[in-house]
Amino acid sequence: MKASLFALAVASAGLTAAAYPRPQMMAYRSFLPELEETARFADMGIPLRTTFIANTISANGVPYCQYPLVWKQFGEYDFAPVDRHLGDILKASPNAQFILMLDLNTPIWMTRRLHHDSFNEITHVLSMPKYRTEARDYLTKLIRYVEKGYGDRVKGYILMCGHTSEWFERNLRQSHVKNLAWRAWCAERGLKYGKSTPTEDALATGAFENVIYDPATEQEKIDFWKFHSWIISDAVLDFAKVAKAASGGKPVGASYGYYMICDKDPCGVGNLDYERVIASPDFDMITSPATYSGREIGGGTGSMLVAGTSRRYGKRFYYSIDFWPHSLAVQGAGETSFRRRFFRTTYFKTLADTIAGNTRNAAFAIVQHADFHWFDQWGDFYRDPGMHERIAKLAEIQKRFATDDSAPLADVLIVADPDSAYSRIDRRMAAYEPGGATCPDGFVPALGCGEEFRNRINRLGVVYDVYSFNDLPHVDLSRFKAGVLSDVWTISPEKAKVLRDHVLKDGRTAIWAYAPGVSDGKTLDAGRVHTWAGVDFKTPGVTTTAMDGWKAVYAYDYRELTPEKFREVLKAAGCHFWMDEPVPVMVNRRLLSIHVKEGGRKAVHLPRKCAKVVDLLN
Repeated sequence: MKASLFALAVASAGLTAAAYPRPQMMAYRSFLPELEETARFADMGIPLRTTFIANTISANGVPYCQYPLVWKQFGEYDFAPVDRHLGDILKASPNAQFILMLDLNTPIWMTRRLHHDSFNEITHVLSMPKYRTEARDYLTKLIRYVEKGYGDRVKGYILMCGHTSEWFERNLRQSHVKNLAWRAWCAERGLKYGKSTPTEDALATGAFENVIYDPATEQEKIDFWKFHSWIISDAVLDFAKVAKAASGGKPVGASYGYYMICDKDPCGVGNLDYERVIASPDFDMITSPATYSGREIGGGTGSMLVAGTSRRYGKRFYYSIDFWPHSLAVQGAGETSFRRRFFRTTYFKTLADTIAGNTRNAAFAIVQHADFHWFDQWGDFYRDPGMHERIAKLAEIQKRFATDDSAPLADVLIVADPDSAYSRIDRRMAAYEPGGATCPDGFVPALGCGEEFRNRINRLGVVYDVYSFNDLPHVDLSRFKAGVLSDVWTISPEKAKVLRDHVLKDGRTAIWAYAPGVSDGKTLDAGRVHTWAGVDFKTPGVTTTAMDGWKAVYAYDYRELTPEKFREVLKAAGCHFWMDEPVPVMVNRRLLSIHVKEGGRKAVHLPRKCAKVVDLLN
């Protein structure tokens, strides 16, 4: 067995559960109508259907939605395709309920009219008052139409826009409309910069080792990245408020807030203002797929979101399982099927891989108290022998624990820090400045270390949780033995107090990389690294230093913190290892999920005695 899910009756006390929205939801999703699969999933006890009412052509050259265009012109809408779309699903699954994804991207006619395409230039389009006005009207009238005809079936709305409809930016050039928005944003904040946004050339250089901007001389670049993310968050909140009003208060969310995405562009994708969005009363659920690294068998995957922040605010964490099955791998040249052309590679090699990989991530969602959908992107994802049976079993387990709110048991804390991320060169800038974001010693320091370190910790047999820096004073950190603060480069006096009051205490181990605290938000000074790391900047290897009531572990080069070294550090910190071998584990007070690359007899180390252990899959 490559993936297992257990229920534990644990004899323990004093663990407080978070305020999880309940009951937990499971759905089926596809870009295509996939009516046969819709009926099959309904028969398996999954009548909830996530479907996309879209006006956009995907990057693969085909429409996201197979039904005719709804948004015809400014102020002109044809809702007949909506009736066909939802009506076809209801014919296949008469008891269907819906989570509707609504596309706010510019249809091709609007792209021609506005001279900008939101799919690739979302911040430019969102800078245009004309677009925002028209999109509000479209969204209002679409939701009112849906509510009138299908309101009793609709459980919520997810707003989609930008690259891959996930509120990404993929164009960092200047434009007249974005420059106008920049001037207005700066004026509102009393900032006196140039009339145009910083150029790509300017953004490609940083005063500190060509990696970090100096706030004393390069604050304009830092503020630009804040503005860049603000445009997107402002629009998400604007449209969420509209959707909330039009739907009579139903849950509204977005595919947005991707912090654990990759090491290339933490700023450029424009999702760093996610905390403000999640905190809004108009925003109820945040959704993303698993990270695309670590999807192979034996990997731990994990969400691109900072799940702890959504938990802090009691918002739904809506997880998307979109794993390409082994059977969609291209076997040779001459393939004509779109599906075969699109899925040219796969991380699953066998049917057993496909079943185990999907089980791993469904278990991840169930243990994390997340809603989730099976995302059958372009069809044929779940038709291999045994997949429907496994999904039906997982649906049975999910329903059994849909109202469970067992507290988490993670003792490794990973801290996301958007504030620090704004001061780092976006690695895509290297295309404009050779060597950009690469330090003199030849590596890209800490960019995306949150994800990189998360992936290493993911496979060690320990359990982690991810929170944003701003969450730290507001959550109970007593269960954490170690904190990974590899992305925390900017430490102002206010942030220093948060660290000392809430993190750097009680014998906890803090793990740093490259240049912790090099910036205090006003100036740069490599001498500050010693304050947090216990050793000087660029001290080679991995060092451990006893501090005042806590321990500092420092790696100038994050690559030195190999999985083996991480295991050694976390063991010394007193973290609990549920498995002797390095495998992904996810745990809450009641549920334990284990995924292994190779099956066999394994030893599982429980932290306390259990009255009963039940294998929920078998």
